[in-house]
Amino acid sequence: MDKQPRRKSGKTSFVQRIFNQLWSENKEVIPFYFDFAENKMWYPDLAIKYYRAFASQYISFITQTPKLVKQPLSLKEIREFGVSKSIKALVDDVDFLIENKELGGSHGLMWKTACTAPHRFADLYDQRILVILDEFQNITKYIYPDQHYKEAPIDTLAGSYHSLAESKVAPMLVTGSYAGWLLKVISKYLEAGRLKQTRFSPYLTEDEGLQAVYKYASFYEEPITNDTAMQINELCMADPFFISCVIISDYEEKDLTTSEGVMGTVNYEISE
Repeated sequence: MDKQPRRKSGKTSFVQRIFNQLWSENKEVIPFYFDFAENKMWYPDLAIKYYRAFASQYISFITQTPKLVKQPLSLKEIREFGVSKSIKALVDDVDFLIENKELGGSHGLMWKTACTAPHRFADLYDQRILVILDEFQNITKYIYPDQHYKEAPIDTLAGSYHSLAESKVAPMLVTGSYAGWLLKVISKYLEAGRLKQTRFSPYLTEDEGLQAVYKYASFYEEPITNDTAMQINELCMADPFFISCVIISDYEEKDLTTSEGVMGTVNYEISE
């Protein structure tokens, strides 16, 4: 059972709300969200995971298909979409990633292709993309150059964003649960001043929490009723992150249209 730490609730829910608002407005700013998880990962696997997330969310936005946010497309599916819509950058990027992964090519160039994708697409297609990187500090601790994690993590990987941090077409919003560690990483690899530090209070009032329930349910196409919306908000104590966990829960017997279904889902999410 994959349970996210409660310490992530505030800032994670805040950036999720930014993503949802930008995606739902369907105007000129395309949101891209990626979470650097506390899991060991091989360098080229990160490149592919990152690119799949970006390309899937990009396609999700331009086609207004919300499920692609939660269920990223495979590289093959991304390429097929690129061919069908004549988006050459998608086709070329996927071909490059597959070729280098299969033939043991340059992992560094694979990662560069992935991490620069939002900036390149925004520049190439005259668009604006907001790059939201959650738990950014983890990029210095959990990404390994070898497949069996025998060598030390690549602690300089945050430097990949040095030239991207000041992008006008694809600006970055980075967050972290460990403020001191995050600020140290930013100062060392992105240079002071490239990112502005902002403090905020992410917790909601009761009315705002209820609005969050409705918005999350709408975005993820999860059926609820007015009564269960109020119940979800009350049980989650208007905590937007907790609300989102309940709405997108993978509980097998989830039914958010009944009081019993809400109780069962909430209990599942808070149980060990």
